[in-house]
Amino acid sequence: MSNEANSTTKKTEMNVFLFITVVLFPLLSILLVSGYGFSIWIYQLLFGPTGF
Repeated sequence: MSNEANSTTKKTEMNVFLFITVVLFPLLSILLVSGYGFSIWIYQLLFGPTGF
């Protein structure tokens, strides 16, 4: 690999890493937690709250 191709690859890898850590993982965690909360809400809407 030439030096220019190597620096382009490293720059691309850094951009992908930043996208994953700044955008993708926070978005997935928000969707996962909100989806879990929504499923609990729907369950309690259909079957009533627990403990009675």
